[in-house]
Amino acid sequence: MKKLLCLVLVLCMTPLFALADTKDVLNTESELPIVTEPITLSIFGKQGAIHAEWSTMDFFQKYQEMTGITLEFNQVPSQGYDEAKALMWTNDTYDDMLVAPGLSGTEIIKYGDEGVLLPLEDLLKEYAPNYTALMEKYPDVEGRITAPDGHIYALAAIIAVNAARTQKIWCNTAWLEALNLQVPTTFDELEEVLRAFKTYDANGNGEADEIAIAASDLSAWISDFAGMYGLQYQFGQEMNLSEDGKTLTSWLTSDEFKALLQWSNKMYEEGLMDPDIFTQEYSKFNAKMSGQMMGIFFNQADDAFDSTNYIGIAPFAGNSDTIYVSSGPVARDMGTFAITCDCDYPEAAMRWIDYLFSEEGSYLMRYGIEGKTWTRDENGYPVYVDGILNNPNGSGPTIAQFCIWPGGGSPQYLNDRNCIAVCSPTTQAAQAALDPYMDFVLYAEPLFDTDVNERLLILDTDITTYMKSCAAKFIRGEMSFDEWDTYCSTLESMGLQEWVGIYQERLDTYQ
Repeated sequence: MKKLLCLVLVLCMTPLFALADTKDVLNTESELPIVTEPITLSIFGKQGAIHAEWSTMDFFQKYQEMTGITLEFNQVPSQGYDEAKALMWTNDTYDDMLVAPGLSGTEIIKYGDEGVLLPLEDLLKEYAPNYTALMEKYPDVEGRITAPDGHIYALAAIIAVNAARTQKIWCNTAWLEALNLQVPTTFDELEEVLRAFKTYDANGNGEADEIAIAASDLSAWISDFAGMYGLQYQFGQEMNLSEDGKTLTSWLTSDEFKALLQWSNKMYEEGLMDPDIFTQEYSKFNAKMSGQMMGIFFNQADDAFDSTNYIGIAPFAGNSDTIYVSSGPVARDMGTFAITCDCDYPEAAMRWIDYLFSEEGSYLMRYGIEGKTWTRDENGYPVYVDGILNNPNGSGPTIAQFCIWPGGGSPQYLNDRNCIAVCSPTTQAAQAALDPYMDFVLYAEPLFDTDVNERLLILDTDITTYMKSCAAKFIRGEMSFDEWDTYCSTLESMGLQEWVGIYQERLDTYQ
């Protein structure tokens, strides 16, 4: 019954809001404080494993003072959160705002349709100048957060710094120097370097047990090299966009993907690539990074290892006239913020979240209180005080005592002025080697309605499972490339064209 009432509220939203006079509490003279008289908003969200209690965080305490809005916290620890969220949806009442709730696309569509989540597009236009400006600057954001019915029910984080969205190619310069080699720039040069790395006893234990080249797992290996074969990840899938921007094609059956697998097979047969990519957990890969065991590997940042003897290098040329760098979308994290139908002050709630997408608001969100946990450099940009980034307990757990963003999934605005905790100068220098290969249109994974989502889940599961299984077998030599046509025809029979067609229909709506 409550969800039916929520739906009625949404359908009649404008008149009901007007009757409630909720705009009367808004401060129209300045951005902060948000309200002219105290109000209270409750929030539901996921408390990360490394987070302090939200009510004790400097960020939330300071922001309550700045806004005039008192917060009631209903954060749930990450262990058991999914169960708690599922139970939350069955309630008769909802907290006013969902903050870092980890909403899936299916949840956004379902509870938007049912009226539990308020449509935000009109609120955005009138009360969110910062988020709206970012949507205009990065047009793919709107496509990412807009539901098929045209409504926006939840906001995404805005990750506007390239270095936070790519896998860097890290090369061990100490090994290069010891072997009198140069940084490889082509695949031929890469192979020469890898063969030298394979036989180099870097740790002096009398065994050539170092790893020439590695990625965290098979999916990462494929995505890390795909762009060097001219392959993109449009809509987050193995699809290329035509030069005129109108047509999608899957590359899972392409000659380019076959060539990538053939080269990978060559690396495997020569013992140059890490064979653990087929089975290892990320923790094992992390140990290899921190143990300086690899000559060349892929990772987003240098926070997991001492990068003194590593530099970020450019993609390798020689297998495609056009090279792309695989990247996450600007609207990287979906479902980071929503307003429920039980919120009496939706305009204030929208202003509350919008300030965090301003420059100064992003500093508060990511750095805490100025003068306590951060100061400004000569350019006016924030820098953490000593004892945070170099804390022996780790920078993430340290920051998570006073800010909400560590652990991911928060409604944050990350740019090149506030990203030092996740993008060190070394990481940003590594990104500079990739930037020349990122100037192309990239569409983010969109929202689909429930029926399409269910069909996509079946297609994605069948296609991805079969592709990954065959890719592993091709690389390890367990399948001959004489069986390539069989692999392709099997994918077609699984609905490959239907899968592409679903995304093509969405692309058509962007034209």
